[in-house]
Formats: sequence, structure tokens, C-alpha cells
Amino acid sequence: MTSRHLDLATYQGQEEGQYFERKSLWHGPEGRKIPRERKEVRDQIAEYAAAFANADGGVLILGMEDDGSLAGHGYPSEAVEEMLKVPARRLVPPQAEGWRQRIGDVEVLVFSWGSAPKAVRVEGDGYPRRVDDLVIQDSEEAINAVKRQGQIESAEVDLLPEARLEDLDLDLLRRAALAAGLDGEDPQDYLIERRLAERRGADLVLRRAALLLFAKSASLQQHPNAGFRVFRVEGRERQSGPHSNVEEIKPRLEGALPVVLERAYERLGQLIGFSEKLHDLFFREMPKYPTFAWQEALVNAAGHRDYRQQARGTEVWLYQDRLEVISPGTLLPSLTIDDLQKRREVHASRNPRMARILAELGLMRERGEGVPRIHEEMEQSWLPLPEFKEENGLFTVTLRNTPIFETGRPEWAAFVRQLPIGTRQKRILVKNEGGSFRSGEYQALNQVDRDQAYRELRELVEADYLEGPDHPGAGAIYRVRLTLPAAGGPPPQPQGPAAALRERMDSKGFIKNLDYQAVYEVSRQYATRALAQLVQDGVLRREEGGKRYFPGSRWGEFGLPAQ
Repeated sequence: MTSRHLDLATYQGQEEGQYFERKSLWHGPEGRKIPRERKEVRDQIAEYAAAFANADGGVLILGMEDDGSLAGHGYPSEAVEEMLKVPARRLVPPQAEGWRQRIGDVEVLVFSWGSAPKAVRVEGDGYPRRVDDLVIQDSEEAINAVKRQGQIESAEVDLLPEARLEDLDLDLLRRAALAAGLDGEDPQDYLIERRLAERRGADLVLRRAALLLFAKSASLQQHPNAGFRVFRVEGRERQSGPHSNVEEIKPRLEGALPVVLERAYERLGQLIGFSEKLHDLFFREMPKYPTFAWQEALVNAAGHRDYRQQARGTEVWLYQDRLEVISPGTLLPSLTIDDLQKRREVHASRNPRMARILAELGLMRERGEGVPRIHEEMEQSWLPLPEFKEENGLFTVTLRNTPIFETGRPEWAAFVRQLPIGTRQKRILVKNEGGSFRSGEYQALNQVDRDQAYRELRELVEADYLEGPDHPGAGAIYRVRLTLPAAGGPPPQPQGPAAALRERMDSKGFIKNLDYQAVYEVSRQYATRALAQLVQDGVLRREEGGKRYFPGSRWGEFGLPAQ
């Protein structure tokens, strides 16, 4: 980079994740903090430099606290210089050194790395790799296999010597650089920094990813079908000939992908409409599909599709009962349909350069987070869980808009919705008022295995909401004991996850993100959002700059039904 500078304010409010890490350079109790041991810091720099380079690149800021405040460091100049040179001295092959950056009287150390073409080793300490907000140890062979796979599978790396910087939308480029904290960066340096271009002598040669992301027009992308087509079907199945019931919503959405996605959000937002059935059950207007779910399906299709296939673009089909997003290309060999259905936070991208830019622009979730959250959003709207299919070189995501509880009474659904139990447990109760069901139905409804189904159903039995057998198995029958309370009757007491979280708070005096994850069986990202909402609602309070949550003014209400 010509100008070694980051807009630190961009990162102060950003969560740590696949592309970003912050670390304090102090330790000890408040009022008596001392600088961290220098060797420990140097080792940490080496580890993160290799981890980011072995993944998709990233930024490390030393001297920034957990809450985003800048505390700087307490080291002499020569110690700082040693730290900045660590990536060039201790990694094989060497990686970019860091730089000092000042805001007022505070100096922080900043490092920025791209994805290395081959595995990077820390001398004497192996091959770390960044996965979400963690650093894991991997093998040289495994890292190189992923990098080779990306180079083979992805068209984003193709060099296009005939393309020119003038073909790109410079305003959109600056917007992306600003979102990455690189305000004021020369466009050419930004493209090289994000590995969207490279120098060949005096010439700047663009990669296909640069044109897909930033081309001024579709005609300059050198790809006939990089955008979206939207179709509406009158009914549940397509018909052809004189009975054709398919209408293409024109014009096609083409051009720079960030702009295409924003236009697609606007168009589909107008087409999707609201669900009368969900309105009756939630007592308010509800869209046919959760907004996050269909938007995430779109951005995943744009970011992960196979751009080597040019005969067909990404398509969105709106049926009476479902929405389908169809994109060219199947899953990478390291992923399976089962991974997606089981909500595993998988970390693989066909187009990692593009994924990073879309994430920095706020259009794409951190890698591995999006699909689990689609499940959560559909689950919490009491809609069928998303479906995934690979067929004929295409990948399809299907979202259905028919509630799983369409035969239930609104009063019953409203009552169950307020119970202090998990969403999966609510779904089975709403669906089976006054009836019975088998464990296998619970497993299929919520896409969980037998053991998890058994644990969650036993919680309902122990809360006296169900009566059922003492053994697991798909054939085990459970009967719903819970009934609507009489008017003015006492509300249910906290049970299940809410009660378990209360017990952890009572035991330790605080809870952490891991407690919420364990109790509610959700991802780290989902727990972070849920805890932030509880802080905003006054149920919890968070210690300044820390990772502990304490009872807030409304903690006594937590887990109780709304009155």
C-alpha cells in the first residue's frame, strides 16, 4: 500500500470475525495495568499474520480494547519496530510488515494482510488458519488444497489484460475502500491490497472479480450473465405453451454486484408482500419470508456462484407457496448438503476475494454465519426450514411461506409464543394443540438428530408441557398436556433455556456469550445479537470493555411471558 493508513473509527465499532481482530497491549487490574510481555505480543503477531494469510486475509489492530476504545501501548520505539517487522522475519514466506498509526496522543500498531497464494508457516510453530473469529492449527497440505481448489473452481482470479481502471465505477470503489477503513486509498492500491489486480511492469492488470464487483456497466464485465433474473409464477408449478403462467419481471438486474444486490433487495421487497396466515398468528403484518432469509439467499448466490458458467445467470423464482434462488455451480467438495441442513458454520467460499468485499460493504455475513441464521429466521417465523438441492450443475435454495402451524388457533399460537422455552419446542407445541406426535416428527420438523430431539422433548416433559416415554427413538410418542390457562390464571414460570440461564446467573453472578450459546444451542453470532438486544432492553448490563453480562434493571422479568 502506498498510504499506510486505516480509518480506525471503522474498526472501533466492528465485531471481530473472519477478517478482523483487535488486541489490547495492556494487562492487569484497572488502575494498575502494565504492558504485556513483549515476546507474547511478537508470538501473537506471527500467529495472526499466518492465520489471516492462510485464509482470506484480514486486519489486526494492537492497542484497541474489546470495547473498541484506543488504549495504545507502553513500549519504547525499538520494541515497537521489532513487533512491526515480525511478519517479515518469522514467517515463511515473509508477509507484509505493520505500521504505527496515531490518533491524538495514542499510538496503535496496525497490520493488514491479503490471502497468500500458498500456505504460510510460522517458524517453529506450524500453520495457523483463521476460521470465523478463531485461529486453528491446520496442515500445509490442507491449506494448499483449499487454495488450489479456489484457484481451480473460481473465475474471480482470471486476469483480464484488456480491462482498464477506467472500466470501473470509481465512486463505488471509494465506497468499498471507505467501508474497509481505507478512506483516501488510491484506487489502484486498494485493488492490489484486496488482490483484485496486480502489477505487470508499469501496467495494472485487473482480475475478473474487480469487474464483477465494480464495472461501470454490464457490458464491461466480460460476462453475459453475471446478474439476476426474477420470475413470478401464478400457482405452485410452472406451465408452458398456451397455459404458461410465468412472467419475467424486467428489466434484468445487471452491472456491479453491490448495486445489483441493492436493486434486487428493492425489487423483491416490493414483490414478496405479506402473509395473511402469519398476520393472524402474530397479530401484525408479517412478510411471507423473513427479510434476512431471502436477502441472505440472494447474496450467497451472488458471492458463491460459479462464474465460469456463463450460459445462465442467477435466477429468483416466486411461486405461490415458495421462493427459489437458483445459481450456477454446485457446492465445493469440502461442503455437503448435510453441513447446511445441520447448521454447521462451514468456512469455504468459491470466490473469497469477492466474499470479503461484500462482507466489508455489509452485504454478506461473515463466512459460516449466513446459512445458520437463515435457519434461525425461518424457525422463529414458524415457517418450514430452508431446503437445499444440487442438480444438473445448479444449486437451489428454497424458502416456503406456508406456516407449519396453519391449522392451529391464533389464541393457542399466541400463548405458546410467550412460553419460556426454545423456538424448536414452541414449533412442535403449536403444531399439535391437544394432540400427540412422534419423536421422528420433531426431528423432521426441526432438522435435529435423535439425541437432540430427546433432550429438548424431555425438557418439555419435565416442565409438564408434555407426557411421554423415558426412551429416545423416532417412534416414541409424546402427548401435549399444556392447555390454554383460564383468564386471569397465573403465568407459567421460567422453564427450559430461560431457567437454565437464570441458574447460571445465580451461580456465578454473571453470564458470558458461551453460556447463552450452550443454553439456547445457537451460534456465537446469534448469541452476540441476542445478548446485545437484552442489554438494550435493560434485561442485562455489560461491563465496560469486558465480556461478562450482569443482571440489569429488568432481569426479574427475563423468561416470563409478556403480560
